[in-house]
Amino acid sequence: MLADIDTLPPLVFGEPGEFRELMVALVMSGDKTGSSNLRVAYELTADPLPEVGTEYALVDSANTRVAVVEVLEVHEHTVAEATLELAQRESPSLENWHAMHHDYWQTLVPAIRKHLEDPDWVLTDAEPVISKVFRVVHAPVI
Repeated sequence: MLADIDTLPPLVFGEPGEFRELMVALVMSGDKTGSSNLRVAYELTADPLPEVGTEYALVDSANTRVAVVEVLEVHEHTVAEATLELAQRESPSLENWHAMHHDYWQTLVPAIRKHLEDPDWVLTDAEPVISKVFRVVHAPVI
């Protein structure tokens, strides 16, 4: 039985706007079936690490919960160890995956430095990443 979409933890991509709407559309179409973030970013936000079977509510720019998404796989690897298979779940190529995530993760550097109390922290290819593979299991009519 599916959990009530209103009680699920949110799955949010970026800030409200064009990027988030693109991500939501790609998830809803099945073209985006994965997501990756730095392990330290989970610590930063105090969000629990994803687990297989966990359900999330996919959230659009209007903060509407548009679908229930179930985690099918969770992979921990370094930035350098990202595989083409995982990358293609969220990007057209491994090179694009690296560029897209590097750009986003650079925006987190000040907050990560503060969280770690390390003003010299820099993103390297050895940084741990959590990648999750998911699928839409329910999209209520809104």
